Amino acid sequence: MLNKIIYFSVFHRGVIIFATLVLAVSGFFFGFQKLPIDAVPDITNNQVQINTTVEGLAPEEIERNITFPIESSIRGLPDVESVRSITRFGLSQVTVIFEDQVDIYRARQLVSERLQGVIPTLPSGAVAKLGPVSTGLGEIYQYVIDFKSVATDPALRFKQLVDLRTLNDWSIKPRIQSVRGVAEVNTSGGYEKQYQVSPILAKMQAYGIHFSDISDALAKANKNVGGGMVQQSAEQFLVQGVGIFRQVKDIENIPIKQLETFRIVRLGEIAEVSLGREQRTGASTLNGQEVILGTAMMLIGENSRTVAQLVDERVQEISDTLPPEYTIRSVYNRSDLVDETLATVEHNLLFGAALVIVVLFILLGNVRAAIITALTIPLTLCITFLIMRPLGLSGNLMSLGALDFGIIVDGTVIVLDNCVRYIQRRSHELGRKLGKDEIKEAVYNATVEIRSAAGFGELIIVVVFLPIFGLVGVEGKMFTPMAASFAIAVFAALNLSFTFAPALASLILTSKIGAKDSILMRGLSFLYRPILDATYKLRWIIIPVAVALVAVSIAFFGRHGAVFLPQLGEGSYAFHMIRPVNVSLTQSLELQKIAEKVLLELPEISHVFSRIGTSEVATDPMGVNVSDTYIMLRDRKDWPNPDGKKESYESLLETITQTLEEKVPGQTYLASQPIQMRFNELLEGTRADVAIKVFGPDLEANMTTAKAIQTSIQGVSGAGDVELELAGTSPVLRIIPNPEAILAYG
Repeated sequence: MLNKIIYFSVFHRGVIIFATLVLAVSGFFFGFQKLPIDAVPDITNNQVQINTTVEGLAPEEIERNITFPIESSIRGLPDVESVRSITRFGLSQVTVIFEDQVDIYRARQLVSERLQGVIPTLPSGAVAKLGPVSTGLGEIYQYVIDFKSVATDPALRFKQLVDLRTLNDWSIKPRIQSVRGVAEVNTSGGYEKQYQVSPILAKMQAYGIHFSDISDALAKANKNVGGGMVQQSAEQFLVQGVGIFRQVKDIENIPIKQLETFRIVRLGEIAEVSLGREQRTGASTLNGQEVILGTAMMLIGENSRTVAQLVDERVQEISDTLPPEYTIRSVYNRSDLVDETLATVEHNLLFGAALVIVVLFILLGNVRAAIITALTIPLTLCITFLIMRPLGLSGNLMSLGALDFGIIVDGTVIVLDNCVRYIQRRSHELGRKLGKDEIKEAVYNATVEIRSAAGFGELIIVVVFLPIFGLVGVEGKMFTPMAASFAIAVFAALNLSFTFAPALASLILTSKIGAKDSILMRGLSFLYRPILDATYKLRWIIIPVAVALVAVSIAFFGRHGAVFLPQLGEGSYAFHMIRPVNVSLTQSLELQKIAEKVLLELPEISHVFSRIGTSEVATDPMGVNVSDTYIMLRDRKDWPNPDGKKESYESLLETITQTLEEKVPGQTYLASQPIQMRFNELLEGTRADVAIKVFGPDLEANMTTAKAIQTSIQGVSGAGDVELELAGTSPVLRIIPNPEAILAYG
């Protein structure tokens, strides 16, 4: 069968060359240009989040009345691997991990159906929603909005933050969320516009008004109602009653009660109405100044580079249409990291291709054969991209970095080397140049002769990668794309070596009387022949020595340290800053501002922004004592060079950590990178690389054990920052009613 394919390729070369070019062009336009591109593979597990918000309940009450019922209802779903939860003040988050083969939308449907059965049993005011359809690579773009002229007066600054939040929620966020590929736009910081009614108890008592009277009046008044249509002469009008509150005065004028004297008591007489502050669970900062932070989250399966670029274009459009007093800027753009990663891969691929071509020319000694071999590289890549796209494989550092040009051209080199040798030998035997048909025959015979050597050599390499396809979970998601792209490239290259290479060789290779090997090859042969002869004679010594070296290598290999995967340098840092658990949001915000101003003193840092506590969509619930701080670096060429040598990324990280510990003490700093930190959080519910969880019925005993474990781990060589997260230790002011006193006062 293979001989027939080779024969057809040589004697019908026009068809083969045309078909190969069509495949390559299709691979470029429909494969490479539409291939999902990201920096690293998405290793997020298949999960659905249920976020339930409720006001006024303590964590213990939320755990008992919300988290536990939701968890219990979810555990019976099919294909569920695990269920974990986090309960904080005002928030319950239940994360359901499904098996990888389950379609995410099917999983969300199953969770939603169970959730509908639980919602009626939840406390009044509890709102349960599913988290966005996104992953650990979903946070692709972050922006901040602020006033160009920042007010220094606290009251004016509060009003600015209210205006900024309103602008974002009603204008900016909907426009960004309409971008194709965006699943959600999460907001952090600012104040949601609220009108607060503070009843005056003495006046309420004087008029005999209860709290329920006020709440009922507010609910009934704050709405628009339709009144149908009226006709007047030849015209028709729609009737609408407008009652939505637009200002404080509208609320103050609400009628509450009619007295016996027929006088109407209005709300403004018995209560103070003002623009108030919500009970915030989070905030955001930029360069030591509180701002509104928006995070665009990508839909599962989309191209992060493309979506981030589209979002950036939309932000630029918004910036051009904003009122002059506002400003919006990008603080994190995933496409920058992807472009840098692709540039690195592209540089390495081009350098490798050029090196392969030069080596081929030197070793083959035939320019035309070297050109044919070099053409195999781009053709193989285009065909590989064409196959990767329908298989759902993305282009990233792992999948693209696995493409080895040496292995790709291996089969073609063997085929062409034998073709050149066959043609020259046949020309030497006949004493003349070969005709076109004779060259075809020589190419066919040469290819058939080495088909087994070329084919099995490539297949053996692929077989070595087969165990990788058996990996599951995080390991499978990380390494399977690498093995798949490599196997596809090898099979594509092998196909080209038996079809395209012989076809083009029969077209452009020529014979030359008296042709010899290159000087380099003759020199290498001269040196290698005596070594080979000596090896044959001393084989009973060389074989045991080789086996012993392998055994020693295996023994030493086990002593070397190991990592799951080398870390990708993202070009930025993410610091997890942890403060005392009883700190207020106001104090946490002040400490964050100080830390950011300290960081900006380092010349390598471009800007610093943070997310404190929990955002509007609680994909990453944190206490107000915790912040995620993103440290964005300048381009390395702009770093200072005082001693003729720029600081490395590792030493800069040490400098940042040391600076923070010295100038902003009393906090715990955990260093990571944006994508790395988000992956850790979504996979295991913690940002650390290794997490130890202590379970038990006694909370105090659990904490004592956890502190002992922390002390022990801090002494382990290689352990970095060791964080102790004390769950449930927030101080609670409990008010226990005295029934007798209540009865005494009526």
